[in-house]
Amino acid sequence: MSQARLGLFVFGLACLATACTERMAPTAKAARVEQMQCDHSPSGGGDVAVLQRATVLNAGPLYSHVITGKNGSEDRVTGAKLIVRAPEGVSAERLTRALQCHSAQVLLGQVDASRFADDPYWLPDAWLDIDVKPENGNFVVVVRADNVPDGLHVLHRATAFADTHPTMIDP
Repeated sequence: MSQARLGLFVFGLACLATACTERMAPTAKAARVEQMQCDHSPSGGGDVAVLQRATVLNAGPLYSHVITGKNGSEDRVTGAKLIVRAPEGVSAERLTRALQCHSAQVLLGQVDASRFADDPYWLPDAWLDIDVKPENGNFVVVVRADNVPDGLHVLHRATAFADTHPTMIDP
């Protein structure tokens, strides 16, 4: 191995090692999101009301295209896409904040995880990236996991949730 290649190899290993140690624990990330995204006003409850009145119209897989070898590639499930009709007047930014806050609070044990069966917006011991974009008068909610097993778990929960809970209203 040439000196230049050896140097690049060592640099790559150092970068990988640093990236692995700097990865934030899911609960630490949840605590940060909860502090920044959740409504802490005395009236509170605004985010919960948004979630309870949102209607899930459809759910399907979220794929990531992955290069697997010299000439190979494949699509892997990394989460779910949900089509959601939010309550009147709720923006994509507000829905994003409400879903991220909900995810953080459930992960931190501040919200009872059993409130919504098959809740696709959180997983035990994992952080999920949630993004909301407007599309054709509704919203596309993208819920992305860090790995394929978690992505499949999110997809399973999202499809079950969409089938059995078109709205998140408590029974």
